[in-house]
Amino acid sequence: MFTRAPHRRVGPPPGFTLIELLVVIAIIAVLIGLLLPAVQKVREAANRMRCQANLKQLALACHGYHDTALRFPPGIEEGGARYSSLFVELLPHVEQQALHAQWDFVNPTSNGATRAGTMVKTYVCPSHPGADVPAALAFGQYALTTYGGNGGTRPFPADTSPCDGMFHTTGPGSKPKANQSGVRIGEVTDGTSGTLLLGERSVGDAALDSYLVAPFDAAPSPPLQPANTYMAWAPPPGPSTAATFVGSTVTVNYKHGSVYTPPEPPPPPIIPPPPPKISWATLGPQWWARLGAVGSYHPGGASVALADGSVRFVPEAIDLGVLRALSTRAGGEAPPGDW
Repeated sequence: MFTRAPHRRVGPPPGFTLIELLVVIAIIAVLIGLLLPAVQKVREAANRMRCQANLKQLALACHGYHDTALRFPPGIEEGGARYSSLFVELLPHVEQQALHAQWDFVNPTSNGATRAGTMVKTYVCPSHPGADVPAALAFGQYALTTYGGNGGTRPFPADTSPCDGMFHTTGPGSKPKANQSGVRIGEVTDGTSGTLLLGERSVGDAALDSYLVAPFDAAPSPPLQPANTYMAWAPPPGPSTAATFVGSTVTVNYKHGSVYTPPEPPPPPIIPPPPPKISWATLGPQWWARLGAVGSYHPGGASVALADGSVRFVPEAIDLGVLRALSTRAGGEAPPGDW
């Protein structure tokens, strides 16, 4: 008896049709679209944790300095035979003893790119654009920081500051008075858990820099510099030194509200009229306030460290009055516990 052999198909095996391929591609695209926001959220959550860890380390460094010097570091120390800044003083407390040992406190301009240009990771929020590219967070030969010491309700300019925060200028060249000293913890009468010590700041502001070429009706004093100049962690001495202060003159994540645009010149041979003057009395306070604004690239707010060493997230919607109460060390204010 003969058994019939099974039928064998001749030719290539069956494959996907064009419609099936398009369906598969569409499904993959949808999955990627769903996955990317989740990855970005996870990455931002990790960056925010690292940023808060930086602030925690800096807060502990400030207290370590206080344990030795019996006062918190200067914001900027100027005059006499020693020039320094908050972040220079904290170097030994953030595992940068070797850099601190090389520092020239007598001739600070000699520190140059090899010292003042060193990117210290603890001084930079990982969410800030350019944080992973050292050259992107530098101005000239000076490396920048995305953190600042609490300079109070009006940190800038130094000659009009009430010095009511945790850091201000010190030394023979300090403002508004000469020979100011760093803050002692006993002077924080508002309580360390209700007083800001450090905060984030966002580096760079094109709108702010647009006014560097604007015609003012009175010369700004001190003269204006590019915004990044004020954010070097080891700034050179001079009237524009800002010591990377943050303050509470404006709300969290405040950006400069206007941009200066030079008027269009008329076609030749017409001689253009001089551009209209801008009131420095009006613009100046806004300009200085932006330099000290607490801000970040974290969605919804910025992280801060309190004087007791704890770290919290300040929402953009925080009331300015509450922020001002938090920024004074002895103002007698009592910020709400749920801020």
